[in-house]
Amino acid sequence: MIVTPSTVDNFYITHDVNDTPSRRQGVDELCEFNQRAYGASLIACACELLEVDFVVTTTAQTLMHRFYAKKSLTVYDMKAVVTASITLACKLEENVRKTRDVLNCIRHAQELAEGEPKGVFIINTPEYENAKSTAHFMEMVMLKEFGFFAHCSAPQKYAYALCACLNLDEELTRKAWVMCNDSFLTPLCVRFKPDVIACGCIYLAARRAGVALPTAPPWWRLVDGAVLEDLEIVAKTLLALYEIDEKFKYIDLGKPQTTTATHDHSGDRRRSRSPTRGDGERRVRRRDSRDFRDRSRD
Repeated sequence: MIVTPSTVDNFYITHDVNDTPSRRQGVDELCEFNQRAYGASLIACACELLEVDFVVTTTAQTLMHRFYAKKSLTVYDMKAVVTASITLACKLEENVRKTRDVLNCIRHAQELAEGEPKGVFIINTPEYENAKSTAHFMEMVMLKEFGFFAHCSAPQKYAYALCACLNLDEELTRKAWVMCNDSFLTPLCVRFKPDVIACGCIYLAARRAGVALPTAPPWWRLVDGAVLEDLEIVAKTLLALYEIDEKFKYIDLGKPQTTTATHDHSGDRRRSRSPTRGDGERRVRRRDSRDFRDRSRD
């Protein structure tokens, strides 16, 4: 039996999956699904350009989905969260890259996705410094939301072990592996443990290939806590992803969170200097150095 460690079971949705912060802010289900898929695909493209290990990609995608399970798309911009997710994932998986390289790879990935030339960031420019400070700020916001616990586990290793236990051929194993990769385009990683997602991918791959799996006893009992209903949810979510024909596009859903807040205190100073007075009230001058000067000169 495959049992996942208890340390990875610290962040999974226990409430209604449709009651997300973005839904409460007026974002419909399809729009949120597409924006999360866009962010995950942007992470995959940028990590490929960065030439980091594949585990960095899955970790960054998981962090992005975890964050938007707590915060709304209308408050925190997707591109800023993607940048912070990759930066944090590189540190967690010990594939550290310079912030400038991360920013430039994400910008190039946006060019490939949107077809609009953006150019590279030039160091020591206001644009670069603003993007860098925003990335660092978002990284701290994400760590705070996670309680500084950002450990992630991918379903691929569980899928490979299960396919070996079930004596499945190489082609079916490859299809299950690809479906595990595609699962990170959806919020499945915040709904189910990685071994359950692996079971769902094998279940869907076997159904599509017409391969019968053991049912007496059920093969998914190899995984602790796996039930058929969860496997069907994983399969239906992946099928919904595959039914989307159009390319995922970025949509600005609201004003992004900024690092500093500005406030005009000029009005406060004016009000403090000239307080309101009632009718017939005499104005009293404030005491200053003139009241304490040497009167012998007069």
